[in-house]
Amino acid sequence: MLPLDSCPESVLALLGAYGAHPDAMDVCLHFDLDCAGNFGEVWLLLSSTEGMLYRVSDSVEAFPLAILTEPYIDNYTTSNRLQVHRHREDDLPPVMEEGEDPEAFRQRQRAYDCSGETMVLGYCTNACKKKLSAFLNLWDRLGRGETVGADDALFDQFNMTCPKCGRPYDDQERKICSHCVNKKGVFRRLLQYFTNFRLQLAAVLLLLLGSTLISLVSPIVSGQLLFDQVISEPSYNDAGKQITGTMHEEKYVYLFVGILIGLAVLNLLIGVLRNRINAYMSTRVVKNIKNEVFIAMQKLSLSYFNKNPTGRLINRVNYDAERIRSFFIDGLPFFLVHVLQFIGLAVILFTINWKLTLLLFIPIPLIVCIIKFRLPKLWRSYSKLWRRSSSMNSMMNDSLSGIRVVKAFAKETDETAQFLHYSTKLYDANLHTNMIALTIFPVVSIIIGVFCHAMWGIGGIVVIGKEMTYGQLTAYIGYTGMIFGPLSFFTNFTDLVTDTMNSAVRIFEVIDAVPDITDAPDAVSMPEIKGEIGFNHVCFHYNPNRPILKDVTFTIHQGDHVGLVGHTGSGKSTIANLITRMYDVVSGSVTLDGVDIKEIKQADIHRNIAIVSQEIFIFRGTIADNIRYARPEASMEEVIAAAKSANAHDFIMRLPEGYESNVGIGNRSLSGGERQRIAIARALLLNPSILILDEATAAMDTETECQISNAIDKLIVGHTTISIAHRLSTLKNCNYLMSIDNGELAEMGTAEELLARRGIYYKLWTLQTEQMQKVMEGN
Repeated sequence: MLPLDSCPESVLALLGAYGAHPDAMDVCLHFDLDCAGNFGEVWLLLSSTEGMLYRVSDSVEAFPLAILTEPYIDNYTTSNRLQVHRHREDDLPPVMEEGEDPEAFRQRQRAYDCSGETMVLGYCTNACKKKLSAFLNLWDRLGRGETVGADDALFDQFNMTCPKCGRPYDDQERKICSHCVNKKGVFRRLLQYFTNFRLQLAAVLLLLLGSTLISLVSPIVSGQLLFDQVISEPSYNDAGKQITGTMHEEKYVYLFVGILIGLAVLNLLIGVLRNRINAYMSTRVVKNIKNEVFIAMQKLSLSYFNKNPTGRLINRVNYDAERIRSFFIDGLPFFLVHVLQFIGLAVILFTINWKLTLLLFIPIPLIVCIIKFRLPKLWRSYSKLWRRSSSMNSMMNDSLSGIRVVKAFAKETDETAQFLHYSTKLYDANLHTNMIALTIFPVVSIIIGVFCHAMWGIGGIVVIGKEMTYGQLTAYIGYTGMIFGPLSFFTNFTDLVTDTMNSAVRIFEVIDAVPDITDAPDAVSMPEIKGEIGFNHVCFHYNPNRPILKDVTFTIHQGDHVGLVGHTGSGKSTIANLITRMYDVVSGSVTLDGVDIKEIKQADIHRNIAIVSQEIFIFRGTIADNIRYARPEASMEEVIAAAKSANAHDFIMRLPEGYESNVGIGNRSLSGGERQRIAIARALLLNPSILILDEATAAMDTETECQISNAIDKLIVGHTTISIAHRLSTLKNCNYLMSIDNGELAEMGTAEELLARRGIYYKLWTLQTEQMQKVMEGN
């Protein structure tokens, strides 16, 4: 049984007692309201092999699927109702007769589907709404004989928890569990970016070793040598052996001070050299990471960008990559320094006084426990902080990109209120994260500080007992501060590691994302596509719960000029997206020159198809660069010819810098008509086999529209052209029209034929004609 809702054993037992076969059930749906609309439980089970739908509550009701048509959902404020048209069992669905016109058969089929009595199958609250929509999707697909598996993308939206640990995902869009991420594996993967810098890494390690040795030697020189043997008066132990003042001369003061200065300068030079090498490596690595992320994004399908806001993706390229750079400059090198330093210090401290050193290590287990139990919470807090930051960036991007609309509708106050909402949520997440971090690390620092000061008291007692000299104590205290330095760094380092691992996971998520649209291993090369387009029983949806195209079949021959008409949202632009293979069909096939589009290399498809959509984007750069975008190698003469064909040349030449005028974000603004003409010139320069015009003349005045139409009329000779338009007058030169209604091909034919049928096209034509008459009468 498909993983929509699990079916209780009691329900399966009722089915068995009724005479049904529980093993034959394909899918089960649980309603949380009974048939009267009150809270209760009702179960729907569908069996495609038996051709039956079962409704189970206290009893079992069975309905043949053949007599149930047009299932649909009535949405209310707090509940939903599933209804169908129920026919008599002897009222069989129509069968296509030999020689019957397909359009006439579809009309008979639609009439049958909408006939019969309306029947309510069940009620549910909004909590079950998504599953109800998914159930209808499965009903439709199984009814067409499609094979649906448990791994179908339809069920992804219901995977709310991590299958490994059972916890809810922090971000339902990403489906990544912060508890189960292999952080060691992520870190090892980051290190792989340094495989080309082995010599630099070896140099950094040697410099780190030298810096550590200098830091370990300095307290011995300043404490035990300079203070005990040079500055202190000569003293002797009980055996008469001199223990201090062995070099009690002025020249040794200058010598050891010079040594200390030399060590400090040498350590500084080593640090500068190490930082320069490390900066070179880390910036190169971050550059490679950014390049890899951006290249990976370019390969992803449109569906990925529909699910991920722009602000989130920009954050991954910029913020996350910079966090990794900071880690490799300010984090990892110093971590290695402090590890070596800690080991060396431990050896020296035990050598000076092992009893005192044992006391010194008492707080370490306590510090480790604090970090271990508080760090996971900090990890999750950083994930939430990043999500809130991405949401605010997306909101800012939308608001600033649409600033003209904001000001036109005087929505500055509303946009400010929305920004303050996102800003407050980011503030709360930031405050929560800082509260955790600023609680953990100060507590650790206080523990370290208390024990560091305690060493002075304990050490003083030891010196009074003559178990240590004052110079040894001075050196010991110096080493004590140095050993707690690494410990303090380790506590703060976990903060940096947490943030870096979160960033790395997000970056690798993009790099590892598998595009929905890929070339088949045996994809054929078709550098010159003639232009025949075929749709064979195509079904498609962007969201599994909302079908967009339903069993669409048609053929467009080479050189045809076809117009697509229909209401907004009927699926016209989706047909264009499928022809260009921006998306893959859910079922059926799209063919070019008789070859399934999935078997053709994508580069060949896009090289032979140009689309001018209603959403026009002008890239930052010159006008010539924007027109040349489809063919960077095109000559200036070809660019000008394309601009003239698109009626763009005249307005371009009126600009101060002509074709070299900078346009796009932050540069010269173009009107909607000017932008559209540049987009048309861009498509014309490609000289495609197939040209798709999706509301291409929507933003133009009548005169310009006529000029563009004349240019297109010349262009389409020998080329296949698909024009999508709401304004039917722009389709007057089409060979024939196709009316799309609610995802179905409702009718096809010339304008005269469709008007005679009085269908969808006739209604649209009548509405527009009446509106035009009202305008004329008003004038």
